[in-house]
Amino acid sequence: PYSGYRSYARQERNYKNLTNTYMSQYNLSREDAAKKAATVILPPGTSEHNLGLAMDICNTNSTFSSQKEYKWLMEHAHKYGFILRYTADKQDITGIIPEPWHWRYVGVEHATKIKDSGLCLEEYLNQAGIAY
Repeated sequence: PYSGYRSYARQERNYKNLTNTYMSQYNLSREDAAKKAATVILPPGTSEHNLGLAMDICNTNSTFSSQKEYKWLMEHAHKYGFILRYTADKQDITGIIPEPWHWRYVGVEHATKIKDSGLCLEEYLNQAGIAY
């Protein structure tokens, strides 16, 4: 485990820091920088980490998806109720950059169904008629 539950205050600090970085790095307004930051770190109160439902596993290294731990997770995580939350092929739906380290707990039954369907959580919930 790399990062699990995050308090509201910690999420707020992370989000504000990235917003400030984007403001200075890209010369963006606070509003535009905050929108860009929200594709990487969700605002406090909206993060799965704030809910205690997500776990970043191993590291935030972009090469994690080529490591043996990632391959094991892809094959077995659903058996423990976890799904890979943010993938490159679903970024237009989730609005979040690909994060091979970010795993969301949904329970074994739903994790298995989501894995078998190839849907992301938003698509799965929509298909089930659940507003997200």
